[in-house]
Amino acid sequence: MPGIVSDIVDVYVFRRLNARVQFLLLQRRHDVAMAMTWQGFHAPIESGEATLDAAKRAVREMVGLNVSAYYSADYVNQFYDDYRDVLVLAPVIAVQVSPQAPVRLGEDFRDCAWFDCDDATVRLPFSGQRWAVRHIDEIMSLGERESELYRLLPLDQLPEARPDTGAAEAGTPHPNPSHETARDVTFGETFEEVAKPSDPTASDLPGPSLADMLEPDIEELAEEALPTDSMTAQDERPRGEADPAPPSAAVPSRWRLRRRERTDGDGVY
Repeated sequence: MPGIVSDIVDVYVFRRLNARVQFLLLQRRHDVAMAMTWQGFHAPIESGEATLDAAKRAVREMVGLNVSAYYSADYVNQFYDDYRDVLVLAPVIAVQVSPQAPVRLGEDFRDCAWFDCDDATVRLPFSGQRWAVRHIDEIMSLGERESELYRLLPLDQLPEARPDTGAAEAGTPHPNPSHETARDVTFGETFEEVAKPSDPTASDLPGPSLADMLEPDIEELAEEALPTDSMTAQDERPRGEADPAPPSAAVPSRWRLRRRERTDGDGVY
């Protein structure tokens, strides 16, 4: 059975130039495997190295560029490595660089060039690479504000974590007042039992229940829906006479009856 590893990161370098997103691709040398093909940036993640640090190192070593921003491509590239007999899960990261920064190509590649999305996808040999470029282009073309939703921060730029141990210091209230009393509903427990206030005197306070507040007075609504003398007179007024101003509703419109109740002898239907 093959194992599963995640020790490679796929990096796609892009820049914004004249309101367009362009990708930097590398062309392999003629004396290596998959000679003369175009590719993005693929680098191994060293032991103890963070993924974004590996992406930054790969871009600097291959083309001598400094990364200005990291973005999640919202995609994980997966492929089978027959040499190691493992299934590789490679996170896909998009990195932004300065549009005017000069490229210093490393010795492992023959050429490099900036391409628009369509020109880049026709040069990439694998469908996963083409899909990643299209998706990154879509994300980055949304605009600066929308693309910030995919922004990633290196570990050294993350704000200091504040672990919530559940025990607040003396005299310091918990930032979430409901944190101390919130709990899950267990099997066989009703909502009323869970929502019961912790103060025993609170449940003894007078006041209507939620059901009483939501349930309308059916009798008043029925009387409101029955035809009245004014309605009969309105039906018998001469043609051309303007309609009188409607009376103000006594109850909210959402409680108006959708049917009329009529009496016929002793029955109601």
